[in-house]
Amino acid sequence: MKIINTTKKQSNKRPLKKAKTGLEVEMFVIDKKGDMTQKGYSLVKNVKKIEGEVEIVKEVGMNMIEFGCYPSVNTYNPALELIESIEKTIKIAKKDGLLLYPFGTYPGTSESKLTPDTRGHYKIKKKIFGDKKFPLATKAIGFHHHYALPKGVFNYEKKELKLLIDSKLKRSLLNCYNFEIAIDPILTLLTQSSPFFEGEQLAKDSRMLIYRGGKKLKYKKGLYHKFQILGGLPPYKQTETDLIRSIKRRQQKWKRLIRKADKTVKFRKMYPFKMDIGWNPIKINKHGTLEERGMDMNYMSILLGVSALIKFCLKKIQRDFIEVIPSDIGIKEPFKIRKGVMFIPPHTHIRENLQKASAYEGFDNDELYEYTKAFYKLAKSLSRKIYYPLFERIEGMIEKRKSVSDEIIDYAKRKKLINGDGKISNKNAKVLALYLSKKFERDLKETKKIVKEIMTKHKRQIKTKR
Repeated sequence: MKIINTTKKQSNKRPLKKAKTGLEVEMFVIDKKGDMTQKGYSLVKNVKKIEGEVEIVKEVGMNMIEFGCYPSVNTYNPALELIESIEKTIKIAKKDGLLLYPFGTYPGTSESKLTPDTRGHYKIKKKIFGDKKFPLATKAIGFHHHYALPKGVFNYEKKELKLLIDSKLKRSLLNCYNFEIAIDPILTLLTQSSPFFEGEQLAKDSRMLIYRGGKKLKYKKGLYHKFQILGGLPPYKQTETDLIRSIKRRQQKWKRLIRKADKTVKFRKMYPFKMDIGWNPIKINKHGTLEERGMDMNYMSILLGVSALIKFCLKKIQRDFIEVIPSDIGIKEPFKIRKGVMFIPPHTHIRENLQKASAYEGFDNDELYEYTKAFYKLAKSLSRKIYYPLFERIEGMIEKRKSVSDEIIDYAKRKKLINGDGKISNKNAKVLALYLSKKFERDLKETKKIVKEIMTKHKRQIKTKR
């Protein structure tokens, strides 16, 4: 790793003034009866054939698809592109008798089929995780939020971090990284939509359990249970050296696992960059972004609201060089900014207490509830007022102390779709899946109107300033 010795002039530079935001969403594909299908791969090919410009790609499971968008400074640009891509896909899917199911886990049982993979990524993962656990990768979908790293900390040719000395930009990188770890239990709470998994009411955020797993979540059946360095919520990093070494340790761990599973694999060819490896909830992406990938999929209104809240917080931290300090003070007074310093709870409290509370209890946990309110108060105060309409669903959740998972459970109980043990039959799971799929489509239309209004107001403001 090349070491950059920064001068005083360089250390006083502001981070990238107009950092870009990017979004990725995953979806399941169901049929008109509400059954999970294995037609995701064929749907992707069909959409690309009819609508060439739609950013849609295959996913690990034949039952899944993924949408991306072009990163932009203004959140509404990728949001609108994403919405229109989903709309076009829904239209094409319906002609083939298909629908999109956009929540963290499918409520009923389903089979697992891997998508054809010419590079062999999925095959080697299956060998490492095993025939019993790897199918979990096809049974959980999420939402990924990207935000550009501070200016000057990333080498885009080598796709790796620069090791800077005595640099505010380096500190800004660490502050943003640690901040996202601190708010992970909040983001998973606000986006949780997976109360049922394989016919059982597993947790408020079943996706977190089956994907991350691990001792801290007290769930041994999770995909990354034995490989927390690769898929668990990481601890804070105090220095950039710590961060870079953690990335290298992940690479070394994965290399050893691959060699053990299949000695014929050409590791460097399959994974040319260190940043290719790592599926943690918070990670530095090889595209030079800070990626939050631990959230459930959800209604677009909620996802875009959460995206705006994340963006304006990271923007504040980067532009004003806010120091994000882990401290016991952060447990009682989290996210308060005083004289350029924001206190957050110790990472042990986040990973061992609040993460678990988010997965199992959600809004029922009083500490997590207060913690979420503190974050929202800060994030809203930093946000532009034109984005406030996107926060209405989130404010409603906080006021009622009910997430989408809670709403799904309430609906299932009201319609008698689950029994006393919290189990749901495949027949009732199909009914629930169809109901939620239609609700998502209605929300999509309403959210598109809000996003267009935000875009119009913003352009009007720019014109007025000129």
